[in-house]
Amino acid sequence: MLFLIALIIALLTAFLLDKPLKKNPTAFYVIAAILTAVSVIILQSDITISSRFVRDYVIGIFSRGALGAAFWAVVMWAGALPNGSAPIKKLMPIRGELSITAAVLTLSHVITYGIQYISNLIKGRTGSDFWITSLVCLVMVLIMIPLTVMSFKTIRKKMNAKTWKKIQRFAYVFYALIYIHIMVLFVPKAQNGRDGYFLSILVYSAVFIGYAVMRIRKAYIAKKKPEAKMIPNIVCACAMVIPVSLAGFISRSHKDSSASAAESSAESSAVFTFTQATTTATETTVTTTDETTATTTDITTGTETTSETTETETTTTGENGEEETTAAEETKAEEEQQNEEAPQEQENAGQPEPEQPAEPTYKYRNGEYEAEAEGYAGKVHVKLTIENDAITSITAWADDDDPEYFGDARDTVLPQIGGKVSADGIDACSGATFSSNGIIEAARKALEKALN
Repeated sequence: MLFLIALIIALLTAFLLDKPLKKNPTAFYVIAAILTAVSVIILQSDITISSRFVRDYVIGIFSRGALGAAFWAVVMWAGALPNGSAPIKKLMPIRGELSITAAVLTLSHVITYGIQYISNLIKGRTGSDFWITSLVCLVMVLIMIPLTVMSFKTIRKKMNAKTWKKIQRFAYVFYALIYIHIMVLFVPKAQNGRDGYFLSILVYSAVFIGYAVMRIRKAYIAKKKPEAKMIPNIVCACAMVIPVSLAGFISRSHKDSSASAAESSAESSAVFTFTQATTTATETTVTTTDETTATTTDITTGTETTSETTETETTTTGENGEEETTAAEETKAEEEQQNEEAPQEQENAGQPEPEQPAEPTYKYRNGEYEAEAEGYAGKVHVKLTIENDAITSITAWADDDDPEYFGDARDTVLPQIGGKVSADGIDACSGATFSSNGIIEAARKALEKALN
């Protein structure tokens, strides 16, 4: 879809602005350079763009190389169209200007993903496709730069015509490498059921394979000059349809959407758990032995003798063998109990009652909460578990965000959210701002669900 939009923009520029482009090409180069620089600066900074449309179709059309590839497609087809046709009369006079504009626009993609490739190399992320795409990109840049320089009129006039033409033939290699680069990146994603990639492969295949077929047809007709062109046309149609169909067959998804989504979630998610320090209160049990102070009066002398005796209970055994307590001893025990309680009541009367410990209040309810927000290229999901106002585990996954960018954002953001138990004041991951902000916003929504 993005390439189709870019192709429409490139065609409108070539056919509607051909005279201004031919008359004042420098203005177009400057505009292309400014747009390229702005897109690179935005993606490498911490600027937040909430609109997914702006990210995907305004900035993404530059950073993902779609607009540059579309301009290259117009340049390609200008050399493959039949001589004398109306389109070739429009395009051939500005073909050099279009190629320079295409190269400037391509720099946005080269710089953005060049930085990512260098970062992946430093971090050791060198999968099977890393070296292929890196090598292809390097060769493409080495071809594109000299061809672009030689497209300027001042340089071209100083060169020998035959030498210039021979060097320009490397453009065929450059066009082939563009298609190889796209297929290496897009086919695995299309096979995994990622939305939009299957259609993109069909469109790119039709444009680039169609160009190759038409260019060969043009060379054949110019050399052989056949009177009847029906057979070459039929051969060319088959030569175009069969490879495009084969590209579609190879790129078809081998999984249903639900399985693909589950696998994507599993690959891009990681659970962070947090362990809190536990404080244990040790209760000390104090055992107190109450002793009774008894006062005895000697009748003959009138002298009082005070002694401490331990409270005992005297039992007697009745005639039927059961233990019985004498009435006198029961009365004495009641009197002693009353004597003990009276001073204690007087002592407690002047003291306030001890306060009962208040029940703890929590900001969040215990449980598991999940929410989603917009990431760079789709929905970002966050699931967290709360226990006594602490996050005990938190995980995040994305539907369509680039796994490497999202992984960096996840590993940077989630530990901060878990430690703070908040989505405020979280530092985003440099270079993965959009994915970081998506995780932060989803976590904020999940915490709002948990509020008491």
